[in-house]
Amino acid sequence: MRRILFLLFLSLILGGRSKAQQDPVLDLQQTMPSEDSWWQFFGDSTLIRLIDKSVANNYNLQNAVKNIQLAKSRWRSQQGHFFPSFSASAQYTPEKSSLGIDHADNYYHIGQAGIEMNWEIDVFGNIRKGAKAQKEYYLASQEDYRGTMVSLASEVAMAYIRLRTYQQQLEVARNNLESQEEILRINEAKLAAGLTSNLTVAQSKGLWLQTKATLPGLEASVYSEVNTLAVLTGEYSDSLRQALLQVHPLPQGNPILMQGIPAELIRRRPDVRSAERTMDALAAAAGATRADWWPKFYLTGAFGYGNEYYKQFFKKENMTWQISPSIKWTIFSGRQIAQANRQAQIQLDEGINTYNQTLLTALQEVDDALSSYNK
Repeated sequence: MRRILFLLFLSLILGGRSKAQQDPVLDLQQTMPSEDSWWQFFGDSTLIRLIDKSVANNYNLQNAVKNIQLAKSRWRSQQGHFFPSFSASAQYTPEKSSLGIDHADNYYHIGQAGIEMNWEIDVFGNIRKGAKAQKEYYLASQEDYRGTMVSLASEVAMAYIRLRTYQQQLEVARNNLESQEEILRINEAKLAAGLTSNLTVAQSKGLWLQTKATLPGLEASVYSEVNTLAVLTGEYSDSLRQALLQVHPLPQGNPILMQGIPAELIRRRPDVRSAERTMDALAAAAGATRADWWPKFYLTGAFGYGNEYYKQFFKKENMTWQISPSIKWTIFSGRQIAQANRQAQIQLDEGINTYNQTLLTALQEVDDALSSYNK
């Protein structure tokens, strides 16, 4: 039992290798939390079905997928700043005037239509570094997704093992209660025949009552683990509850040979990879704020037609166009740029500290789990 629990804990902290680990764009159709499928070593078909069901239905995992989609949308939105933006406009104004000498009514149909372009040319990398920051956040959300999947599989397996353990303990307690009740009846019969003392009967009854008192707690623990599995699998149904309440043997895991040094295992952990991606994103964001010290270059243009007589609207002499390069350099901003740089640097320092702390915690957990499992 102790080795089983350590195996589950070890699988949680090691994280498992995702199928999409080598691909920077996560396959959202992934159905298994890791390619090694460590839970199959227990040879329990119910456990395998529970993990499959949890991966398909768990709401926390679905939120992790939504976070990936949100991060990807932000990345694509930031990439859109690389390209010029175009806007179209049109105006039609009918007008009557009688201000002439003869006071005759003059009618005009003034129309304008055109296309405008605005483009910020990324000379000093402000847009490029901003896009890189959003891309790193997107990759970090993928690692969070993998971490959620691995944690979910471990939580389901641990809850299932605890359920079977409580069921076995409950069965043993009920068998002991029957034996102790029979012994109590025998001692009471001996007492009536004068073959034993009141102390012996009192001891037998006390032991029987003590065992009987453990049953409600074990039954409550069984129902608690069933409810936990129902929440994790996203299916709070009577059919699932009845299936889990049926007593089955405790799964027995086969011995696993642990390979690789802790440094190799650490690199597999999604939380470490997520912290690294977040640190890279903060570094890129800090670089984007530093680019605000330098001038920004723009290119604007317009093309269209305009005339007071709409019938002659598209004639060549009514065509207008404009190309206007410009530069904008913020000379004074009330220390806004300086403070923005300072805030970005502080956030980067926090990200570095978080990464270092995550790495140290991962080293401790892996080392402790390996040492405990190999005892």
